[in-house]
Amino acid sequence: MKKIFTIVSVFVISAISQAQSTLPYYDGFAYSGTALQTQTGWTAANTGDDIAIVSGNLSSTSLPAPTGNKISFAGAGIDAGLTLNAISTGTVYYSFLINPISMAGVTDANGGYLAYFNQNTTNFGGSLWTKRVDDNTLQFGLEVRTGTAANTTWTGNYAVNQTYLIVVAYTFNATGTSDDTVKLWVNPVTGGSIEPTPTITDTHTGTDLVNIAGFMFRQDSATETPSVEIDELRIGTTWAQVTPSGTLAVSDLNKSKSNFVKNTFVKNEEITFGSDVKDIKIYTLTGQVVKTASVKSNETLNVADLQKGNYIVTGTINNLPVSQKILKD
Repeated sequence: MKKIFTIVSVFVISAISQAQSTLPYYDGFAYSGTALQTQTGWTAANTGDDIAIVSGNLSSTSLPAPTGNKISFAGAGIDAGLTLNAISTGTVYYSFLINPISMAGVTDANGGYLAYFNQNTTNFGGSLWTKRVDDNTLQFGLEVRTGTAANTTWTGNYAVNQTYLIVVAYTFNATGTSDDTVKLWVNPVTGGSIEPTPTITDTHTGTDLVNIAGFMFRQDSATETPSVEIDELRIGTTWAQVTPSGTLAVSDLNKSKSNFVKNTFVKNEEITFGSDVKDIKIYTLTGQVVKTASVKSNETLNVADLQKGNYIVTGTINNLPVSQKILKD
């Protein structure tokens, strides 16, 4: 794995020159440049390939409509970090949308981590890991504090080329020196103030962080870091701050749905839309994206290539996310 301690002096000097980010923090990556580490608030911790700012967005019907652009990275390259006002009590969360594009070439059996909180350049917490199952399948992992892959707790299997909402929480506990906890959610229910049941909780022990003073996106070797796209970064101290609900008010939802899919029973190979709709995605009931598009009002989308059955159609109308279940005959 990359020896981050070799770049301590570079990172510390750079971090001092950067303003600390206050919480809650939101980044839709609405930058005009092409490299994340050159943007205000972000610091490069080493040299190598950029964490690239690319056009387009990742989106989720459970979150507000995305803004700005997205970031993309893979393999070895620059690590980019934020300096935060230090927090040493309570729970700190980060969340973002991630699309793991490919696991091809990620051959390290231990996987690798690509995002984490940090106390300094050698003490991390709440590290998000990925591990290849095969070229089209991965697991997400979670590690409570700085350590090795042997101390990583793993989820079940997930498919590549799909967008997932990831939420990680680090909780400071005052009863001991090795009792802080971390949790990971994959596609949780958003909104409200109460944490839902996590996908996994890491129960390994280790020296607790004194505080959380930063957040980092990390590129490791080509055998550890997959090709990923990331969007909609949020960091906060409450569940609501990092999972704002994208659910519409009832009146707005009814209006949007009435102007969304006009024929939820599709029997002529065409879906008809009642409004201009951006970022249309058609999902199988297992979560696989099988078609994407954007249409104008009263335009149709040909779905002759889809098998008969039930699907979920999502899209954005006037910057509001909406979804509808359809049945193709």
